Amino acid sequence: MSRVVKSPQERRTEFIAAANELFFSKGYANTSVNDLIQYVGVSKGAFYHHFDSKQAVLEAWSDDMLVQYRQLIGGLVDDPNLNALTKWETLLRRTNQWEVGQKEIMLGFFKIINMDENLQLKHNFMQKVSALLTGYYEVILHQGNQEKVFDAPSTTVTARLMVSVLNGFSEELTRKMLNTDKMSGLLDEVVVEVKATQLVLERMVGATPGSLPLIDDQLLQAWFTDEGE
Repeated sequence: MSRVVKSPQERRTEFIAAANELFFSKGYANTSVNDLIQYVGVSKGAFYHHFDSKQAVLEAWSDDMLVQYRQLIGGLVDDPNLNALTKWETLLRRTNQWEVGQKEIMLGFFKIINMDENLQLKHNFMQKVSALLTGYYEVILHQGNQEKVFDAPSTTVTARLMVSVLNGFSEELTRKMLNTDKMSGLLDEVVVEVKATQLVLERMVGATPGSLPLIDDQLLQAWFTDEGE
């Protein structure tokens, strides 16, 4: 029987899928390179042809998540038929729905990249995320200035500052979620943080209070509802 020869991209995808499965079923720390090799069913040489370590697979996985997110957002911010406020609301809604739709995967990913051994990878990942979001926000801010719904003096600087605020907000929420046994117990304090963060962003860009929603109540509750409730 002839051996099936797969393209480098197909093989890379198989290793990322294996990591997705094993990092959650066994735990990141308990998953070895050999585990990944056995799961995919290839030689050690085949693994090292694509990756030099388990962490490299994790980095590839994080890059794939960004690709998925770009595809999700698509040409939203450049859509000439949408105003700035609609673009913001749609961008945040799509983002939240995407994350909540794979809640356990996202929580597992956050837990892994916050491990001490992966902090450099986390830094690199957050830089890529920040650059992507800054670009989206800058386009929306520029349009909002033209439509007189924002008063952002420098869209480039303001977009970067907005991302910094939201990164801090996300970091705090992640810390809380990873350090609790009961997600539903966090909901009330998270609601306070969401409202405060939204108000800060609206003041930064001179927007009307309530015009830059971060997440609707239903999706927020989905994040902080324990399984089985």
